[in-house]
Amino acid sequence: MGAYDFSEYQEGTDVEAAFQAAVEAARYEYGSGGYTGTLAEKHDYTVITTTPVPLDEAETQAGELMSADDPRISDKSGPAGAIPVLTGDRTVEITITTADAPAGGFKSLEEAATTVLAARGELREGEKPAYGITGYYDLHPRTGRPYTGTLHVPLTGGPLEHTGWLFFGYASS
Repeated sequence: MGAYDFSEYQEGTDVEAAFQAAVEAARYEYGSGGYTGTLAEKHDYTVITTTPVPLDEAETQAGELMSADDPRISDKSGPAGAIPVLTGDRTVEITITTADAPAGGFKSLEEAATTVLAARGELREGEKPAYGITGYYDLHPRTGRPYTGTLHVPLTGGPLEHTGWLFFGYASS
């Protein structure tokens, strides 16, 4: 049997919770029958550093460690490597009520998210909604515009902070 290299970013500052979520996502995506060559094959991780770095630096460091055949991550049956990642991105959940909405509703989901987060003081400097707002919302009965509901809003452009982990290494294929 061979091995493939993998690299997966997972949101979450708690390394154990992030690892479990990343493994579950890989198993959902690639199956849990074994030999997927992905993070789905891993049962443990080893933290390479405790100092968070931007995602591109984490990916470069992971690539260098794999190229150097670093013994901490080189065993396809051993642990994955884990590097804490800084990003200016995060995802928030907001509930929009009729008190938040203007008469006739919002022009778009982006406007709804920006308006409500800013009014509540939850929008950080430089942040703006990114593509991919999801959730459950009702449309205004007269205008058909977004009116109330719960949204999952990806935000980008905020200050760098530890938001997740890069898991990487080799896995059986």
